[in-house]
Amino acid sequence: MGPRKAYFAAFALAFLPVARIVAQNPPQESCKSDDSAKIVRIDDRNERIFVIVHADQINTTVKARKVLLSLQASLKQCRTGWGNTWSVSFFSDAKYAGYKHEDSVAALVANGSWARAYLGEYERQTGKLIMNPAERERIKFLKVRLP
Repeated sequence: MGPRKAYFAAFALAFLPVARIVAQNPPQESCKSDDSAKIVRIDDRNERIFVIVHADQINTTVKARKVLLSLQASLKQCRTGWGNTWSVSFFSDAKYAGYKHEDSVAALVANGSWARAYLGEYERQTGKLIMNPAERERIKFLKVRLP
């Protein structure tokens, strides 16, 4: 391969949709989680995990803290480099676990079921848990500090 072709190949690779490639890490191989709060997807690029829970597991500070401490313990084992910069998207079912702009959930976003299934969003760095983040009329904020 000549120098121009090698340069072009490297340049073309820079434009691959990295988020889609990285976001498809199978969590079973890389992160163990409690059955009550199951990690179903890991986005290494954005240091985010997608977790399946029941709404009543995270609807108070005390309950959410219990779930988040378990998830934090898992992340300390399998994603040591993340430190305190990780975040969690909580969903009611694995089929909804994704970013709303992704093709895999486009139909679910369009019919409104994705927003209803998106139970919460937690940012470790700030300790802020937003309940029902995709439904303005139901949104609720909790502060959940972790050690």
